[in-house]
Amino acid sequence: MQGDPSKEAEPILSVHDLQAHFRTERHGVKRAVKAVDGISFVVGRGEIYGLAGESSSGKTTLVKTIAGAVRPPLEVVGGRVDFAFLPGYGGLHCAPEAEVARIRWRHLSYIMQGSMNVLNPVRRLRSAFVDFAYPHIGESRRQFEQEVVAHLARLKLDPSVLEAYPHELSGGMRQRATIALATICRPDVILADEPTTALDVVVQKEVLALISAIRREIGSSVLLVSHDLGVHAHVTDRLGIMYAGRLIEEAATLEIFRHPLHPYARHLISSLPRIGDDVPRKALDGTPPNLADPPTGCRFHPRCPLAMEICRHEVPAMRENAPGHRVACFAVNRSGGA
Repeated sequence: MQGDPSKEAEPILSVHDLQAHFRTERHGVKRAVKAVDGISFVVGRGEIYGLAGESSSGKTTLVKTIAGAVRPPLEVVGGRVDFAFLPGYGGLHCAPEAEVARIRWRHLSYIMQGSMNVLNPVRRLRSAFVDFAYPHIGESRRQFEQEVVAHLARLKLDPSVLEAYPHELSGGMRQRATIALATICRPDVILADEPTTALDVVVQKEVLALISAIRREIGSSVLLVSHDLGVHAHVTDRLGIMYAGRLIEEAATLEIFRHPLHPYARHLISSLPRIGDDVPRKALDGTPPNLADPPTGCRFHPRCPLAMEICRHEVPAMRENAPGHRVACFAVNRSGGA
């Protein structure tokens, strides 16, 4: 973990009360799955901001919405996404196509979950760099090729990968190639959705080190999504924890690991294995809620050991319990975090 987000000036990315729902209609019955429901946070310049939470908590939907990858049945029903380099629109999903084309890859890049989602399986890797990056570089084709080769070398990739098809590369090499593609234009913001999923621990460590090195070298801000808290402990500056489509706690990553406040965050941290500790961990009672019909009030209250009557009827606001440490919990905020 590096940097001090408290020293950051104007944020590069601001998300305010964002609501993105999956709206469907079948046999005359309308449903709205509230995958992202009122989320607000900011990412500072040069910061690695992490998003954690169990599967189906809404992390990937949140990143897709920020990236402007909003396609039916996903719909943005409220809130704003503001970038310092794209003022006035309220998000890529509201911007004209010409503006979106100008922004993508040059100012904002997106490392999707699974490298094969980005790389065309029937085209060589060289084609991906030409299609995505060449229009933004503004150099001759020969200069562009030289820049790509130099960039691959920084990421410890041989130029021969440009002649390879995606299936001819190992999982780790494909992920490195995807990161190379996402960073060749030196973007202001990189959205990384589970960039280490399905990689062995050695390659995972290399990929995380690569993301940190890129941040240091080109100064990009990174929004890093992972369900793996170990990943966040290794690279992120600040960490937001999601549960059932909402942000429930946010602080410096080290602060959350040392002093988690929300009952859900406490459970996540206490469930982590520790060397030499063979005490059995108790699973959290219950199951995550159905986001098509979520509980009223705090969505964690059916599973929460601190639940009170107010939790069943009112939605707790994210409040600053300590400098830079926000939490959405009636019990915690009333007790001052004790």
